[in-house]
Amino acid sequence: MSTGARASAPQALRSSRRERRILQTQEIQIRQTHRRRKLLTRSGVLAGFVLAMVVYPVMGTLTPYAGAVESVPGVVAGENPSTARALLGGGPQLVESELPLPAADASAVLATAFELEVSQHLPGCDPLDGWEGYNGRLTAESLCDVGQGEQLRNDAAVAFAELNNRFSQEFGRDICLSDGYRTLSSQYATKRSRGFLAATPGTSVHGWGLAIDLCSADARGAPKAWLEENGALWGWVNPSWAKSSKWEPWHFEYEPGTDELGVYESAYWSNSDAYRSSD
Repeated sequence: MSTGARASAPQALRSSRRERRILQTQEIQIRQTHRRRKLLTRSGVLAGFVLAMVVYPVMGTLTPYAGAVESVPGVVAGENPSTARALLGGGPQLVESELPLPAADASAVLATAFELEVSQHLPGCDPLDGWEGYNGRLTAESLCDVGQGEQLRNDAAVAFAELNNRFSQEFGRDICLSDGYRTLSSQYATKRSRGFLAATPGTSVHGWGLAIDLCSADARGAPKAWLEENGALWGWVNPSWAKSSKWEPWHFEYEPGTDELGVYESAYWSNSDAYRSSD
């Protein structure tokens, strides 16, 4: 190898090393630049989140109440009130108000009265005449016709007539009945045909003229919902047992009458075949 070639070899080696260092330095600078940009971007996002979620809500909440101490009763700016006074103020301030009393619904009064007057919707039925008899054997004077071939005890009949009138205003027709007062013989027939669903003959609420059974069309849907909501205003309810131990959505009872007789008390069942009257 010539002397010139030997001299140029170290120079070429030094040149290549220098170029590699320059390239490495440039790559390091580029990576550092990327890191700085990522850091700045993340910092900006974090700062924006803190402003949006913490600073702004806190300042927005505190600023409107900066002078609220001046409006607290019993607290004077520049003084040190007790903790209770600062929190509760100087005590309740009574404000006069004149609210109108709710107007009484005259028809709703029927729900709480045992002695009812004659209803214009059932002329000739007078509950003040009273009632008497045994279960399934009420006197003819104790009963009133309520339409559709059904009868009820006179006080229950008047309440039903008022309920039916309001129902007809809502639905454009009468409440559809499939059953009302049951004589003792009809109670035996019902027991034979319905079994568990029918009460023991001589104990049925139907036997006192205090129960109705709705037609299937009125025992569901909008008519049933309306009766559930409004029937109690006139004393007519679907009793709790008809929603649990026995499912009878069609069965409604005149509650003032069943309460008066104590139908759901133990004494009633021990003396079921007893003469009863309104006297």
